[in-house]
Amino acid sequence: MLQSFFNGLSGMLTFSRGLDTISNNISNMNTPGFRGSDVFYQALSGGHLSSGAGSRVSGELTRFSAGDIQQSDQDTHLAISGNGYFILRDDAGNLLYTRSGQFEISEGVLVDSSTQYRVMAQDEFGNLTDIDISGMLNLAPEATSQLNFTGNLSTGDNLHTVDGLKLFNSLGEELDFSYEFTNNSATTAGSWLISIKDEDGIEIATSEVRFDSAGTPLAGFNRVTVTIPASSNGTANVPLDVDLYFGEPGDLSNASSTAGGVNSTLVVNLEDGRGLEGLIAIAFNNDGEMELMYSNTETNTPFRLALAHFRDESALISVEGNLFEAPDSATRTIGYANQSVYGSIEGRSLESSNVDLVREFAQMIVVQRGYQASSRVMNISNQLIEQLYDSTGG
Repeated sequence: MLQSFFNGLSGMLTFSRGLDTISNNISNMNTPGFRGSDVFYQALSGGHLSSGAGSRVSGELTRFSAGDIQQSDQDTHLAISGNGYFILRDDAGNLLYTRSGQFEISEGVLVDSSTQYRVMAQDEFGNLTDIDISGMLNLAPEATSQLNFTGNLSTGDNLHTVDGLKLFNSLGEELDFSYEFTNNSATTAGSWLISIKDEDGIEIATSEVRFDSAGTPLAGFNRVTVTIPASSNGTANVPLDVDLYFGEPGDLSNASSTAGGVNSTLVVNLEDGRGLEGLIAIAFNNDGEMELMYSNTETNTPFRLALAHFRDESALISVEGNLFEAPDSATRTIGYANQSVYGSIEGRSLESSNVDLVREFAQMIVVQRGYQASSRVMNISNQLIEQLYDSTGG
């Protein structure tokens, strides 16, 4: 009879532990990447002459099934479709693993928004490294080194002016020049003299381009270099050498000089050079590559996310919410998304928890009934013991 009292007590204790786990699952049902847990019970043997000694909790196992992927409006929110874990490094250098890609840029570094642990990438040598873009928030200025000319300089035209194109010096300053082409074929067949003038109309450089009898650029004159003097190169205070490129001999796809009445169609395009360009957007593709987009539409992919894969996920140890540690005995490999066993990256997305509320409610009812029944066993045992004492005392 005393044993039944303790059996009821052990039942209440184990069911209470089960309710703790269920309540934790429910409270984290909206935590990105959270993995729910299940409690397992074990019967206690009282020996071959006993009906049993109650129950106890034998362990708690994490459910490692994937949660649903939901869209997010944050560029740095990521989800894994398939296998793999994001790798985080804490301030002490320890590695942690998570399915929650709730990341943000903090002081130029990609970090987990809740813990501020750094998200890991893998370099070309297989080393884990921080995703630090603090030195990539701007593209450095680049001086113009080449201009490409396309269109026709009509042999019937005497003067053609090309303007409206700005160059860039080494400081990223825009320089406004015009290009005047004067027909010099009366002196030299196929020759056009080039005069480069600044925005005040002052000539600062001269050159010459020539075309063959077929109207295609002449070798030796199809690419000419002009020097913009330091005095006309903004505040850079150094000369600027620029190649004027008109195309290849025998090719009419760039610049040409053929009969075309009195109207020329030659125009110029900037081949290179830029001012100071700022970072305007961050994105991640399915391969886990970080794509940086700048105001001049240039892109850069400086990092690729590292993913970890564990042959036995049950070896992982839950340390805080949606973070896991890997014991030394865990078999781990590190690689990239869309390679081998690793899944793909979904940008602007988050993986929800794998908690099924219907399942939790069903288990909660079972726990509640078990707790009530165990409590009733204790109550009946107590009444029987009290009755025994009363009858003995009488």
